[in-house]
Amino acid sequence: MDSGLERERKRREGGYPPHAALADAWSEHRRYVGFAAGLFAFGIVIGVVLMLAGYNLLEIIQELVGEPLFPDISGQSRLELAQFLLVNNTRAFLLSILGVVTLGLLTVWAMVFNGVIVGNIGAFITRDVGLDYILVGLLPHGIFELPALFIAAGVGFRLLYRFGQRIRGSRNAVFTKPYLYRTGILVLVGWLLLVVAAFVEAFVTPALLEALFAERLEGMSAAT
Repeated sequence: MDSGLERERKRREGGYPPHAALADAWSEHRRYVGFAAGLFAFGIVIGVVLMLAGYNLLEIIQELVGEPLFPDISGQSRLELAQFLLVNNTRAFLLSILGVVTLGLLTVWAMVFNGVIVGNIGAFITRDVGLDYILVGLLPHGIFELPALFIAAGVGFRLLYRFGQRIRGSRNAVFTKPYLYRTGILVLVGWLLLVVAAFVEAFVTPALLEALFAERLEGMSAAT
């Protein structure tokens, strides 16, 4: 196995294949990605606690802003829905990276807030429809979407740390060619996960919910 110095020498000589760059990028960012996931999990706990206290955040936000948190997309085709989801998730993805300009506060807020919303909505749906429904509704696309967002946040946190190192004088430069190269590949992989998530959420998730829970939902509608 190459030592760190040998890998750095190869990078400078141009021998830095994408798979090696991606591996190095993940090694560099994984702690920050884990930190982002922890913030999201903390938000989920808060959301569940708020649900147990009787607070429906969707209703509260709607009352505050005068419109639903999620726009009505029922009239869109599956492809239009996938495009809508990708555009919105890409915005969140980029904001999580660019949160570095707010010293990471925007990124922290995005991770916690999204966790709170998912936890709160998920808790209400679990109570009303069942845990199996929320798992089928979230897991197929969530296994792609959430890691993508955590990667973006991890890139933002790592970039902030590199700025801090530069200010302290322990790093000569915030940006280097190898750093931009390997981090760019990691960001691209994260965004491609968002693409997969958008199409899964638009095409696969609705089909699964309809196939598995149509009778249950019809029964609930008849009861109300």
